[in-house]
Amino acid sequence: MTLFIIRHPETECNRKGITQGHSDSSLTRKGREIAQILGGLLTDKNITKIFSSDLGRCMQTSKIVNQKLNVGIIYTQELREQNFGDFNGKPADIIIRKFDLSDPTLVFPNGESFNQMKKRVLHFIYQLNQEKPVLIVTHEGCLRAIISGILNVDFSSEKCKTEENQIFMLDISKRKIIRMN
Repeated sequence: MTLFIIRHPETECNRKGITQGHSDSSLTRKGREIAQILGGLLTDKNITKIFSSDLGRCMQTSKIVNQKLNVGIIYTQELREQNFGDFNGKPADIIIRKFDLSDPTLVFPNGESFNQMKKRVLHFIYQLNQEKPVLIVTHEGCLRAIISGILNVDFSSEKCKTEENQIFMLDISKRKIIRMN
C-alpha cells in the first residue's frame, strides 16, 4: 500500500507561536498558497482518496488540495494532532517552560502523551486497506509519529524533522518513507 502524507501548512496560531493541539486556527495566506502548490505536485500520483484529520486546518488543507485531485475526502479524529489538554491553544513558550518535551510518555493534564497519539495514528495507518494510492493530511506531530514508527527511530531524530511543504511517500510493506520534494 502506498500512502502520500502531508501536514497542514502555516496557520494563524503557528505564526503567533501558539500550540494548537486540538484547538484550531485557519490557514494563513501563505498556508493556502502552499496547499495549492501541494495539490499541484500530487496530481500525477494516481491518488484515489484523501484521509484527513477532522480539525479545521487539515480540513481546509484537504479541500484546497482536492481542487486539483477531485477525489473523496474522509475526515477522522484518529489523524488529529496530539491533545495538549489544558494547554491546547496556549503559547508554545509556556509549554516549553513547564514541561520536558523530550519525554514522549509525558501526559498533558486532560490530554495525551506523544506516545499515546503515536499509537492512535499508527493504528489508523496500519488498518488502512487501500489497493490504490491515498493521501493522508495530518499534523506535524502526527507526521513525526508516523516516521518514528515506520523507521523505528526516536521522535526527536533528525529523520523525523518535517517542513510544511514536504510530501512524503510511505510504502507500508517495505517500511520505507521517501521525501518527495
